[in-house]
Amino acid sequence: MKKKKWEKMKDNKRKKIFPMFKNNLDIIYLDNAALTFKPKSVIKKGVEFYEKFSISTRTADSKIGIKIANDLRNVRQKIANFVQSNENEVIFTQGTTDGLNQIASMLSRITNNGEIIFSYFNHSSAIVPFIENFKNKNIVFKYCEDENSILKSINKNTKILIIPQTTNNFQIKFDLKKIYKKCKKYNTILINDAAQAIAHTKVDFNYCDVLVFSSNKIYGPTGSGALIVKEDILSKLSPIKWGGGQVQDIYQTCSWNMRNSISKWEPGTLNFAGILQMGEALNFLNSFNIKKIQKYETEIANYAYDELLKIKNITIDSKRGDTIILFNINSVSSQDVASYLGNRNIYVRAGAFCAYKFKEVNNLSNSYVRISLALYNNKNDIDVLVETLKNGGNFIEIF
Repeated sequence: MKKKKWEKMKDNKRKKIFPMFKNNLDIIYLDNAALTFKPKSVIKKGVEFYEKFSISTRTADSKIGIKIANDLRNVRQKIANFVQSNENEVIFTQGTTDGLNQIASMLSRITNNGEIIFSYFNHSSAIVPFIENFKNKNIVFKYCEDENSILKSINKNTKILIIPQTTNNFQIKFDLKKIYKKCKKYNTILINDAAQAIAHTKVDFNYCDVLVFSSNKIYGPTGSGALIVKEDILSKLSPIKWGGGQVQDIYQTCSWNMRNSISKWEPGTLNFAGILQMGEALNFLNSFNIKKIQKYETEIANYAYDELLKIKNITIDSKRGDTIILFNINSVSSQDVASYLGNRNIYVRAGAFCAYKFKEVNNLSNSYVRISLALYNNKNDIDVLVETLKNGGNFIEIF
């Protein structure tokens, strides 16, 4: 596939690819760490399914049933290729949170005693499912501030390490290759929460045992994602959901056989439209050179950082070049700033972004305003944001 030159496209042409901008002409959208807009091709794929191919894969002996089954198989392979895994390791989910809940529950059935390590900057979905599932398993929970402390903490008692490849707050990036090497030494299972990384950088399944992500972070639909588990680990686990598609036979009073295929992890009728749209979102991402996208996003991030610094009484707790920027206006609540901007059609986020443990780290605020960039953002978006903050008027009296 010939790569499109995103960085050479005009700003208005980029945004025309996404109908949300056409239907919300004045929107300045800077909350992409939460959810990204969908290109026309992704929306069209969902409409196409419902208008032309909307039957169950259980209707297998039919032209359309065979087509849908093949299309879903192709998406599974597409995900595997995207992260360098095997298609038999890819389980369709409702998203990152669903995937983390499933793997926490499955691992808790085969794990007793020892330690589980988190980063202080983990999303709550990468903490709470493990606390709940392992609380009666004689497990010690540990938290680490940075990569060095993680590497020092991994030992013979460490059963599981859960970290994001890139955090959704301070955009901390962990060297998974180095960390995974240490994990392998002690047979520690490394879970990569790739929700934030997946759209912005290379995600490689060779450097973790479990990987989760959501489609809505890669310009795909809500309610779809993937849980990817190494085959040797998957072979030791059992499903936590039961239903149609995974059952081979039921016999006697309470005995049954399970199908020995990937379908045993995906009972019931899947979100066919969402999965097909997720595949189309991967097509969209694959149509660009990821390094050129990174370069473009970094250019916008640098511009945003420099322009925000020109605002009186601002404190920025991010690095220049970060596509996630956290800041506060001195003496003004972050929620007030976000509400002020939201009422002017500028979409940002305020708070701790579901990463509540970072509030225990020294010298960090309990709450921030967050802007998070995507490939459709441009310098004009930043200009409007900065000008609106500067013109806070009576609403934000500090200005």
